[in-house]
Amino acid sequence: MSGALEPPYGDRDAGGMAARIDGEPEQIEEALERGAREPWRVPGRPPALLAVGAMGGSAIAADLAAALYRDRLPRPMLVVRDYRWPACVTAEALALLCSYSGNTEETLALFHAAGRLGVPRVALTTGGRLGEECRRQDIACVSLPAGSPPRAAVFSCWVALTRLLHALGWVDDPAGAWDEAAAALRSHGKALSPRAPDTSNPAKRLARALSGRSVFVYAGSETLGAVATRLRTQLNENAKLLAHSALVPELNHNEIVGWERPGAAHRQVSVLALRDAEDAPEVARRLALTAEYARRQGAEVHEISSADGGRLARMASLVQWGDYLSFYLALLNGVDPTPIASIDEFKRRLAESRV
Repeated sequence: MSGALEPPYGDRDAGGMAARIDGEPEQIEEALERGAREPWRVPGRPPALLAVGAMGGSAIAADLAAALYRDRLPRPMLVVRDYRWPACVTAEALALLCSYSGNTEETLALFHAAGRLGVPRVALTTGGRLGEECRRQDIACVSLPAGSPPRAAVFSCWVALTRLLHALGWVDDPAGAWDEAAAALRSHGKALSPRAPDTSNPAKRLARALSGRSVFVYAGSETLGAVATRLRTQLNENAKLLAHSALVPELNHNEIVGWERPGAAHRQVSVLALRDAEDAPEVARRLALTAEYARRQGAEVHEISSADGGRLARMASLVQWGDYLSFYLALLNGVDPTPIASIDEFKRRLAESRV
């Protein structure tokens, strides 16, 4: 599909999403500075588990933090996207309520439920009702910078979550790894940003290859599962595109059968296989065989591999890659990536249904 992917964009980016993605390295640095000024206050006794109540962009930051420290966390970290806690969240746990706006109804429900259960609470928000309740009840609440779509503040949330895990004594100080990540994003962003022409910009070239097609994101569950989810939701919200994600090895026990009957539908699908240096050999083999099978059934297959560096820098770079890709697909679809009219309408109708 034709269409200019270089600025100026006019109405196609009235919300300034390009600048927000370009500014992700600075977002990391500002979050580190904010953390130094505003340390977490955590309970004196170590919790049996950390239960994070969140939705959307706030919840994916928790998924990314859990994936980052998957082999280092001494106790469970549970991400709950719902109105109620599972039975394992007791007074021995610590509940983190994370809502960018502070008004997410599911997160507020979990906040009040934790209070009734006697679960110690901390919060992460820009304000709203969650911030007000924390001030009223003297609950530790770390602030996020306001004025952004929640999905565009993912690095602010992610940095804050890693700082909380450090404050609990569960992980080493993440500041050095975040410095490396910010430097990696600044370096890689030069080739991915809107100012880089199509001929030298892999994200723009891939966006053109994906335009008009259904997108399936496949990755290894252990290393890049959260990154695959982030990419899928960015395609949903930025590009206004239905997308799908699944993880190996699980998809090789069910979803792969869905590719059995080749046909016209498969020829309209593009598979994005995300790869990382830490993928276990058996996972790498499964991804390769899955991609080969999908290609044989008529799908286009593209691979995105993480860059060099430490685990955090590699994960952050893939998140940045996906953010740019979803932005360019939004431009090719002729839509402003920032507004989320469907979510706004759904919230309005949900509120009206309660009257």
